[in-house]
Amino acid sequence: MDNIKYRASSSWEHAPKPESEEEEKNLYNEKNYYYKFVHNILYDEAGNPLELIRHFERKEPKLTKNIHYLIKVKGRKEPFILTVDAININLYATGVGFMSFYLKNEEESQSNPEDILLINQYGRRIFPPFYDDITYRNETSEYIDIQGLYSPHNYKEDFKSYKTSDCWKPASFILNLIQELADNILIEPIIDDRMFVACWYKNNELAKQFTDDPQACCDPENDFSSFWYKYLFVDGTFETCQNNEMKKKLLEEHTYFRWQKYSSLYGVCRYALVYLANDGAPDHLLECFQTIYARMVELVLVQRASMLRFSGEVTKVSNLSHEKVGVISNRISSLYKEYIRFINQIYFREVTVQDQGIELYAMLQKCLNMEEYIKDLDNEIGELHEYVSLKEDRSRNIKAEVLNNIATLFLPITVITGFWGMNPLEEVMTAPLFNYQVWMLIAGTLCALIIIYNRKKRL
Repeated sequence: MDNIKYRASSSWEHAPKPESEEEEKNLYNEKNYYYKFVHNILYDEAGNPLELIRHFERKEPKLTKNIHYLIKVKGRKEPFILTVDAININLYATGVGFMSFYLKNEEESQSNPEDILLINQYGRRIFPPFYDDITYRNETSEYIDIQGLYSPHNYKEDFKSYKTSDCWKPASFILNLIQELADNILIEPIIDDRMFVACWYKNNELAKQFTDDPQACCDPENDFSSFWYKYLFVDGTFETCQNNEMKKKLLEEHTYFRWQKYSSLYGVCRYALVYLANDGAPDHLLECFQTIYARMVELVLVQRASMLRFSGEVTKVSNLSHEKVGVISNRISSLYKEYIRFINQIYFREVTVQDQGIELYAMLQKCLNMEEYIKDLDNEIGELHEYVSLKEDRSRNIKAEVLNNIATLFLPITVITGFWGMNPLEEVMTAPLFNYQVWMLIAGTLCALIIIYNRKKRL
């Protein structure tokens, strides 16, 4: 991270410490919630020798409430307008980064359930998933625009300029924001075209349905389950599961019922953490969602992104077969060292002693297939280590073979020279057997060359 060229004059600031009393309170609560050994990856603390994370915050949202995130959806006359509460970037020692937008929906005119579904569905897309969507906009908004930031850059992306060669190209507002922090960061989406959605929504009428009937959210015949499915799995207009048995199973697996009688329902899936409540839900549940659980999501996403990053590095190293063994060995040693660091300091089986935290963390890891990914990565790195060990053994054998060949080549010379060394040179030159000894030397050398040739042929 020291090699990143940070822009001193940008609107980003390195913010390792909380700046308000509210932030200090939240930080205290979070640190007491999570095990101490987890703090190194969650918090940018000055003087930490490990330095696994650097935390940056955008300055403008701290100074004004006139920063807005606009989402224009096809078929709707006006864009959805969300207030930007914060924009943050975290950079991690594993080579991944995490950008987060904290947005508030403060407009009464866009607060009905259908509006919430559309905001979540279209506000998260950072590039068109299908080429035809550039024209038809079934999955992508007509544009996303961030207004009010103090910068000459344009933060509006209408996705019209995308070409077939623009595969996995993030939206311009994403690129501009990151490049304003540093100009030598290679930006490559590592999840997919959708941002992860963490959303809480208060609706008394909807909350009454699952409070009175706990089975309403998982019963395919109940109207509430239709909304809950779309809210949980971020489907804007229709349910992407059209089988009642499968739908019921999915809803049961991804719904967290612990606080159901408090009119609070949580949902966890691969690309969302959602919370539905009413006006009477306990404040501490909302605070936990906005702080502690949001931090948990961040941790799990960084874990997954880091594993994908390691998997990509394994692929790159595997393609270095043309390089010298020493180069490959050094690259693998460096990779293995960072992987061990990742396992010990970033990837955790458990992060808190609190029951609800243990349960939600387990649900998140299961949804993202974390255990399966880590096993596959262990196998990939193990196989890579075996591969380089075989190459090193073969290199050593080749060197040993060369030394054996040299010894074989010089054996006749050594024998004859030893014999000559036993007698004065003049006697040797005049001895009747001298000519025979010369012929023996030539014959021995030829035999040695034949032996060397046969060895190489067998290899």
